Amino acid sequence: MHGLEIFVRSNSVATDGSGRGKPFKYGKFWQYHPRSDRHSKIACWGILFDLIISCPLLRSHIAAGKVGFGINHEMVDFANNRKKTLDLVICTYSGPKKVKGFSSFREMADPFTIVLTEYERNLLNSLPPLLTTNVSSVLVALEAKACMTEFGKARPRLFDELNSSHLTIHGAADNAIAAGLAIINGAERFISPLVNNWPDDGRPIQWNFHNQPKDAKDTIAKVMQLPRRSKIGIDGFDALSIVVIRCQNDGSPITLEADPPAPQPGEIFHYASFIDRLSHLYATRFAAL
Repeated sequence: MHGLEIFVRSNSVATDGSGRGKPFKYGKFWQYHPRSDRHSKIACWGILFDLIISCPLLRSHIAAGKVGFGINHEMVDFANNRKKTLDLVICTYSGPKKVKGFSSFREMADPFTIVLTEYERNLLNSLPPLLTTNVSSVLVALEAKACMTEFGKARPRLFDELNSSHLTIHGAADNAIAAGLAIINGAERFISPLVNNWPDDGRPIQWNFHNQPKDAKDTIAKVMQLPRRSKIGIDGFDALSIVVIRCQNDGSPITLEADPPAPQPGEIFHYASFIDRLSHLYATRFAAL
């Protein structure tokens, strides 16, 4: 599995926000900014990278030109007219479409400052090219959300955002695989871009301090309340993972937290279990594609 290492390595690089949308205020560089979707797109890119490697059927569908992908795809729940923009979707291929300067999964790495090792880059180049396309029939929808600070306010918002994702996905396409990733900060302190919203003029940094590991534990417990499903026709995520990182947002490297309260190997919320489940679901659900 490579996705989580890619995530922390890439998000450890602070950017000014200009590569994907508007630059951050006052020309500042941030590793994480709540008004940017860079972190979620990198997370979903890493998930898809691992899924392509893990699922022979998906690789064969890509090689045969049967599937493509899209980003920021709006899905609409037919029954409730609920709309939701999903980070990344795998869909049936319906012709080429260039998306904000790239036209393939491989080319997406550079605009989002996705940092790969030489081994990962060679592995990426060895995979069949997955192309961007006009989204038609959605097969897999990926959504990643982060909870980095001010956990008391952020926990219910994290739950609501993820919960609305699977409801909208299955309201639009019940057969689609709804996959969610919750990224939770286990660091003891954090620099919030919204709190420190001023020029670099010598004012001292205002830190947000956390009560760890309680804040992370409580947030994990909230995410675990999200409905999950084992068959088509009911509400819930088809696959759900929880990842704990340590991010101070001060330029120091972001790291993965392997010890509890982070999910442990073999548990259903562990990232490896998540990828294995996605691979199995794709292989069984779309064998006749």
